[in-house]
Amino acid sequence: GDQMIQDPEPVPTSDPSPSQRPAKTVAQLAVGKRRIHLVDGNLHSVQQVGFDTGTPCGEPTEYRQGRDRFPVYRVNDGSLLLWKRCLRGGWLSRINHDIHLSSRRFIEEMELATRVRNCGIATSDVMAVATTPAFPGVRVEMLIRLETGVVTLLEFLGDTSNSDAARMRVLDEVAGTICRFHDAGFLHGDLNLMNILIDGAAPRAILVDLDPGGAGRIGNRLGNLQRLMRSMRKSQRAGLLSFEENECHRFLQTVTGGDQDLRGALEDATGCHRSSGEEEHR
Repeated sequence: GDQMIQDPEPVPTSDPSPSQRPAKTVAQLAVGKRRIHLVDGNLHSVQQVGFDTGTPCGEPTEYRQGRDRFPVYRVNDGSLLLWKRCLRGGWLSRINHDIHLSSRRFIEEMELATRVRNCGIATSDVMAVATTPAFPGVRVEMLIRLETGVVTLLEFLGDTSNSDAARMRVLDEVAGTICRFHDAGFLHGDLNLMNILIDGAAPRAILVDLDPGGAGRIGNRLGNLQRLMRSMRKSQRAGLLSFEENECHRFLQTVTGGDQDLRGALEDATGCHRSSGEEEHR
């Protein structure tokens, strides 16, 4: 039978930063051997698609391609939910493609995404994580609410039909979002052009695939930004996008929050150096 188990709330010993505060209520739902961790308020949608039992309640609306072909279901409120089976990457996938020793990393991603959204920063809506025992560990699935009408930052910057003004608005929004994300104490596990989505109507920048398992390897704000700028320069050299020097200067100023020391540390990685007039003003 189904059993709802509320996760205990830790007793805070001090006022933590937003990145350290617990996520909005996370609960566990047990259905046989299957364990579902979900954010408060998502139970109805989780049950509507059959994610709680592991058996889909209907036919997928579409499929999205990743490491596998993942089904997408439309629920009553019109949202599109991606049912993702978490597969392994790298050479280990040749021997073991879908069994993980622990589900902790995936649950942490859900909790991190919830904390980020609670700070008013747009990011992935990871609704639930399900685990099923499988020797020598567990199989893991995630239910993710998809953004609609968005493009990646790579696609946006590669679209030559966008006006200079539209490009600047989007780059300002992306830089400001990343700056607020870092100011709140968060790090991204893999900050690159594919993990930033653009809702062009607003515009609105959405940080996705936070992957806290990667943040520890990068370890700091400078490392996050160096990774992003390398991604931009690599794509520019491959002819996938254009990134003008004036755009680079303005982007660096905003994404670092005006911190001249941080900006200076980025310049060698970006190949974007201050003009003589700007250096003189500094």
